[in-house]
Amino acid sequence: MRIQKYLSEVGFCSRRDAEDLIRAGKILVNGIVATLGDKATGKEMIVIDGKELEKKELPKRKVLLFFKPSGVECTLAVINGVKTLLDFDFGPDRVFPVGYLDRQSSGLLILTNDGNLGNKLAQPDRGDENEYLMVVENDITQATVLEISKKIMEAHKPPTPCKIEDEGGNRFQLLITNGKIKHIRKVCVESGLEISDLLHIRVGDLSLGELEVGAWRMLTEAELKLL
Repeated sequence: MRIQKYLSEVGFCSRRDAEDLIRAGKILVNGIVATLGDKATGKEMIVIDGKELEKKELPKRKVLLFFKPSGVECTLAVINGVKTLLDFDFGPDRVFPVGYLDRQSSGLLILTNDGNLGNKLAQPDRGDENEYLMVVENDITQATVLEISKKIMEAHKPPTPCKIEDEGGNRFQLLITNGKIKHIRKVCVESGLEISDLLHIRVGDLSLGELEVGAWRMLTEAELKLL
């Protein structure tokens, strides 16, 4: 694999940071200045900014399901005064989120250390259905529900299938294929809806189940096959 990916996989730095180091000529592989197209297996002597990198085996593939709490920013960056994914212990191997839940939303989030799998799951043409539980502050009619469903569908390019069903008590089930949180919230705000909670319950065949808020679990072999 390319050096920048190797450095990211072993947890030294991000791919972008590794690319910056390569461009700056600060990475040597077996005594030769590395270029962006060079590859590494982990058996080479890699020197970064004058210090030899400890040889490490590439971590095994790790895919986990996390119940993201509301109020947590879906990023691995540090944000002063804001809780992020860095505030949670996902084990020794570096993982990154697949997809996105905004700070106000909670629920199912997949994280992995497998870049290829992450890219595969993020493809917009996968057709995975996402299920959300939406709780609103104000009363709305069935006509408004149908109107919002249509607007959410049309807010995506190309239009994406979307269905909203009344669950009673100002709670609604929202089923959308490859939908984006920002489009859902934008349409609801424009329609005068005040969302008090937006919970991501399911994606495809994966669901939160009995997982508690802030907890995570590894996917089973059977669940990995579903991906």
